[in-house]
Amino acid sequence: MIGNKIKNGVIWSVVGQFGYLGVSLLANIIIARLLSPTEFGQLGIVLFFISIAKVLTDSGLGGALVRNNKASNIDYSTIFIFNLVVSVLLCLVIILISGQISIFYDDPLLKELLIVTSFILIINAFQFVQGVKLVKNMRFKEKAMYEFIAIVISTSIGIYLVLNDYGIWSLIVMQLVTALIITILFWVFEGGHGSLKFSKKSFYFHYRFGANTTLASVLNTIFNNIYIALLGKYFSVTETGLYFQAKKLQEIPIGVINKLTQGVLFSGLSKIQDDKIQFKKMYHKVIRLFTVLVGFISVVLFIFSEEIIFILIGEQWVEASFFLEVLAIVGFFNIQEMFNRILFKIYNDTKYILYLELIKKFIQLISIFIGLYLGELLLLMYGFIVTSILSYLLNYYFIWKRYSFLGVTVLIYVFKIILINVLLIVLLVYLLQFDISLFNYLSQIIIMLVLYFIGCRTLGLINVKNDINLLINKNDK
Repeated sequence: MIGNKIKNGVIWSVVGQFGYLGVSLLANIIIARLLSPTEFGQLGIVLFFISIAKVLTDSGLGGALVRNNKASNIDYSTIFIFNLVVSVLLCLVIILISGQISIFYDDPLLKELLIVTSFILIINAFQFVQGVKLVKNMRFKEKAMYEFIAIVISTSIGIYLVLNDYGIWSLIVMQLVTALIITILFWVFEGGHGSLKFSKKSFYFHYRFGANTTLASVLNTIFNNIYIALLGKYFSVTETGLYFQAKKLQEIPIGVINKLTQGVLFSGLSKIQDDKIQFKKMYHKVIRLFTVLVGFISVVLFIFSEEIIFILIGEQWVEASFFLEVLAIVGFFNIQEMFNRILFKIYNDTKYILYLELIKKFIQLISIFIGLYLGELLLLMYGFIVTSILSYLLNYYFIWKRYSFLGVTVLIYVFKIILINVLLIVLLVYLLQFDISLFNYLSQIIIMLVLYFIGCRTLGLINVKNDINLLINKNDK
């Protein structure tokens, strides 16, 4: 049953992601107390360029294979060959431009860091197809186990290196080892690709789907990480490091939801795309629960940003709390956009993803230009928030016009969550004016959870009996 597959996929994706990110967080807590914001700023700049290259190597073809319910061995072989060739070419490009990048940031070490890190692209090419097959077949348990093993090994090595004064190279080695271990595990337990054949027909078929999503993903990756690049150039590498750490902390809970969106929901809903009634029912149920979850995560990150950073990574990073507050708001609306993207991808309307990204980036460029022109970091970040809100509203308008059978229910969910969170923030700010010694962080979170639950229950976002049945019912069709 597709409902059970989605539920099992969600459970194992959550377990896997929390395990993966939990180990990453533990390592980051240790390493962040031993390294400075400058070193993390260097890592952020390096990963900015690597992230863009990763999107180009995928070229949207992974999603095309997941969506294709009749994908054959020749399809997988074709995509593997293309992915490998592009990965090698992009690795060479990064090596060639690494010197110019280091000059641009006036940091000679960046050249060496970029050259070494670029080999991740080639390593990832040898795990691409196996990863797609695991997602397509909804084998998230196995995928979670492979990733968990890899992160445990890489973080252990990284902590050992940082304790022995390898500095920034500890972080670089962690990136490489993680990719390498996952690749080895995929080949050992999932096998290779068999005979290698390239089919032009297969490539063009899948590329028609992937072209638009690739361009959109490139734009999205650039602009989601552009603040790392801009802070390093126009403000300071230290500011870059603070932003990078805030983003890492935000991605622990939000990243889990994003992975679920791109993996479980896309794969599961793709299988019922032709049954509009079942699709609408399942889509609304799942999105409602995810919106409630993301809303609570976002408000906790926003209210307790300073405390979270101080407790986890120490006093030297407390200034990153402002960035965490911004990213908590941005992350909420970005996740909603990811939900919408699923629909465009499932129904092969990927051109709308590209169109909307172009409009969004134009708006974002205006906000970036204003922030840089005036030299105001606050304006730069507030512009990021405004762009995310406007982008979501525009995105949803297109969804509503294109898929009218879904109605405006999801938009109503979002507005209800925003209302609950605003009231929650106002109430807690009021309560914090009183000197109540017992009103510590734990009690605040408990009070928030209770009030959030009451708000969601009152506004019809939670129906305990039905939601429990949705999660555990074995006869879900």
